[in-house]
Amino acid sequence: MDLSKLTYEELAHALYMKGKADGYPKVTDKTKWREPVMAEKLGHVAHEKISAGKGSDAYGSDAYDPRTGRMAEYKSSAIDDSKARNLRQELKRDGSRFAIYKAAGVYNGAYTHEAIDAYAGVDHYFGVFFEEVCVLIIKVDTEFVANTLRNILNEKEELRRTTGRKITTNCNTVNVHLTNDAEHYEIAYYNAEFFAANNGIFFGE
Repeated sequence: MDLSKLTYEELAHALYMKGKADGYPKVTDKTKWREPVMAEKLGHVAHEKISAGKGSDAYGSDAYDPRTGRMAEYKSSAIDDSKARNLRQELKRDGSRFAIYKAAGVYNGAYTHEAIDAYAGVDHYFGVFFEEVCVLIIKVDTEFVANTLRNILNEKEELRRTTGRKITTNCNTVNVHLTNDAEHYEIAYYNAEFFAANNGIFFGE
């Protein structure tokens, strides 16, 4: 088999299924391979390094958008069967549909206002992977991301000042409810085959 002819997505999907069969359903979680997959879907160019150095033009980003000249930050998450039901709002036995999915982006570097300022200068994309196939990418409003991160950091700093407790300012999460927060994002890519499965529907239609 000529592996050079396979895409990163095809290779990763095979790895996921092997891990699942061997009892390791999260074998491919938290890996960089998702970045070139997302970049391919979006027409971007993924950075070669995992993290761009502080002070560089690419700092706080994972890829470059040649159409706009802007840098892009990627966040991704892997969903299981239960979350897949929510994402495509499959039918329940009573005829109603499962609750809509909430996309999340965890920002490990947003622990200072300086770092958040860097995030405020790039575009933000949240990708969702099912069985290591990219099924959805949304472009989240940069101002919404930056304001959410600032509010979280301010709350943590205030709690630390008032209580004297040691509270980490790292690992701050931006949540995007795909219905309630519709004005804060746009759909950049979706996998039609995934959403059509199991009587699912595409929430963007």
